Amino acid sequence: MIYDDEKKITVSAVYRLLIASFLTSTAFAIFFNTYPTTHIIDSIIPSIDAIVLLIVLIYYHYNPHTDINKIIVFYIIFFILTFSPSTIYYVFMAWNSEWRFVDEYPPVTGLMMAIIMLGIIMLPKQYRRYIVLMWASIALPIITYLLNHPDELQTPRGYELIGTFGPASLLLYVVFPFQKSIRKHINKVTGDLRRYELEAGRDYLTDIYNRRGLDLWLGQLNHDDRVAVLLIDVDHFKQINDRHGHSIGDRVLVEVASRLRTIYFEKHTIARWGGEEFAVLLVNPKTNTLPYIGSMFQHALGTLPYKSVGKITVSVGVSSIAHHDDFLDLINQADKALYTAKDNGRDQAVMYNSIHPQLAD
Repeated sequence: MIYDDEKKITVSAVYRLLIASFLTSTAFAIFFNTYPTTHIIDSIIPSIDAIVLLIVLIYYHYNPHTDINKIIVFYIIFFILTFSPSTIYYVFMAWNSEWRFVDEYPPVTGLMMAIIMLGIIMLPKQYRRYIVLMWASIALPIITYLLNHPDELQTPRGYELIGTFGPASLLLYVVFPFQKSIRKHINKVTGDLRRYELEAGRDYLTDIYNRRGLDLWLGQLNHDDRVAVLLIDVDHFKQINDRHGHSIGDRVLVEVASRLRTIYFEKHTIARWGGEEFAVLLVNPKTNTLPYIGSMFQHALGTLPYKSVGKITVSVGVSSIAHHDDFLDLINQADKALYTAKDNGRDQAVMYNSIHPQLAD
């Protein structure tokens, strides 16, 4: 559940980043097409950016379960390809005396730094190297050019460019450690919450799921998974407590839970349903073997003596097989079958369909 929450936060952050980038690109496209410069590239690139980002947004909106890592990598590479080639183009032409760089380079430095800073703050740390690559591919050509052309450096536009991509870029080194400490703290809090969530979903005595944990486990099943439910009750458990004491009764429950872990090896889970009653959920069991599984649990739990009390027996109620969304109905079926087993003398397994044959699959 905590992992799902983290993923939702990342998905939401990337979604907002795409929206902000699309709106910004659209604004630049409108501006440069309304007031065009002498370089058609200034009008074309923002327009292409806006169109591509709109396509990605639409795709992302209708495919929210897509691989978020691919979207992030695409976003970073997309902006590297957007800003780096155009920056290198302007630097190359200026170096060949076609024009003065400070007069022709479009006013997009603020946008670039904003995108870089947003990427640092919002994206996971494994993408940090891509952010640095984005900065280096834009900043290094500009800084190199200006340092080799002091006449352009010593202009208002030159100071603004060298300041933005030079000293201001040191903010990256301030943000990186800060982001690392924040991420470390978040990871600690997330880990604590995950541990508390796991502990809250487990029975303190037997260390198997309780009802809350079982509900969380059900939520992780595949959409088309079908399940069957076994309810297992320790026969005459009150007499065990009365004769040997509650501490011995607790030991018996722990030993029952331990044995439950070793009986069935297909996909399943076990939980303490309450008191001396346990629930076993079988995932996609075979219909033809289900009638024998209840007896298998009954014999495995009741054949060998228990350390503190000797031989005990159990009664088992087995439901039919249905979609996991019908879990409560299956519990009711298993409960009715369990009561039938108790009424018939205990120490036996009863399947719901045997007492309600008209409901058999």
